[in-house]
Amino acid sequence: MPGNRRSSLSRRDFLRASSFLALGGVLAACAAPPGAEQAAQQAEQAQQPEAQAPAAASGDAVQYWVGWGNYQPAFDAIVQTDEWAEWMGDTKVELKSSTTAEALLTAVAAGTPPDGASNREYLDYMARGVLLPLDDWLSTSEVVKQENYLEGTWRDGSYQGVMYGVPANEGFLRYGLNYNARMVEEAGLDPDTPPQTWSECMEWHKALTKFDDAGNLLQVGLDAYDAMGGQLAIQDGFFASVSWGWQWFDPETGKFDLDNEMMIQAFEVMGEFTKLAGPDNMAGMRQVEGQGGWGPSYNAEVQAMIIEGYWHPGETQIQKPEVAQYNRASWAPVPDARKGVKVQGTGGHYVIIYKDAKHTEEMFKVAEFLNTDTALKIIFENTGWLPGMPKFLESVDPAAYPGLDFYFKSVDEATEWSSPARCPISQFASQQYVQLREANFRDEMTAAEAAAEFQKRCEEEYKNAGFAS
Repeated sequence: MPGNRRSSLSRRDFLRASSFLALGGVLAACAAPPGAEQAAQQAEQAQQPEAQAPAAASGDAVQYWVGWGNYQPAFDAIVQTDEWAEWMGDTKVELKSSTTAEALLTAVAAGTPPDGASNREYLDYMARGVLLPLDDWLSTSEVVKQENYLEGTWRDGSYQGVMYGVPANEGFLRYGLNYNARMVEEAGLDPDTPPQTWSECMEWHKALTKFDDAGNLLQVGLDAYDAMGGQLAIQDGFFASVSWGWQWFDPETGKFDLDNEMMIQAFEVMGEFTKLAGPDNMAGMRQVEGQGGWGPSYNAEVQAMIIEGYWHPGETQIQKPEVAQYNRASWAPVPDARKGVKVQGTGGHYVIIYKDAKHTEEMFKVAEFLNTDTALKIIFENTGWLPGMPKFLESVDPAAYPGLDFYFKSVDEATEWSSPARCPISQFASQQYVQLREANFRDEMTAAEAAAEFQKRCEEEYKNAGFAS
């Protein structure tokens, strides 16, 4: 059982148990060879300035590492405020954006972690005893108080009853189908009647996907595995399980449920979107500069639909207002048998602080400030992100960004809610999911074989990492 996990690990044990860096080693014999989807992701990472372990912070600055690439402008604006200067005094804070999971793991395993981090698999670190418990500081904080947050936002900052994460930066709703109304109309579709099911999405996908005479992809309707559609993460959930409506991991029993008919259907149905466009074509689209990652292909009007969270309307408006004016949002797709079910989910991000860090108290002060009205307003204006804080959410104009109003309305209209499964090997499971879905849509493995292999790999890793009884 997870409760039997020891509270701390040596650096060597942590590196071995995490299995973040050697996913292609032990499992290589049963894994499909790296394909276009993985290659596209690797190429995208290679273009990031932080693909390798970031250099040490200058001087004695507090180091804060985040996975986001678009967070820097907001943070730069925050540290220029008078309120920040009064709060932090002469303390210098250095933000390193676009840091990879591998870079962070390497630093932590080496005993030289940053002071704090965000946009990583939080529970994977919480469960391995390398984070600083925050309960004592939280008990005296005038800013970060449990009553200020949505129930799930606060709960998911803890592990086995101990708080390790300060809610910060982002924490509202996760699911919606965003689409470009102009592109939809040009394809002869009705933007006022968006698809509700996967089969209806496929009809739109067929009408919106275009090729040149040589068969090269010019435009795609929906990349089903892009953004939240392809996500499996502790901060965002597993969209396939949300859409088909089952719990893929039970934290109480430590049991996985991945070898089932719903997972098989998800591989088959979602994979068809890639097959229609062509796996290599889809990967090629992602590899074009400015079209990889979450949202750029939509911003470039190369992708007409995208499964995304509430942040998409704001990010699109900030990054590409000429495209944002056509953005609309509706319910994320579900299988035909579940038509009419309106799925929505919670999730969010945290600041985690490492035991071996040099500036733990200062990092906690940074995390506190990120929850002040000053910081929250700047983050919303510069990134489109919202916190899991009801009082602040009440102050937000739902019409601030095209499509944002759908998410606010969905709070009252959703018929089925989900929150991310509390799985301490989510990073591992996510990487296996990427491998196996590609093996399936390239016809190297049937959907049933992929589901069975997914179950097997996760069970083995859970046991090897010391979480199984």
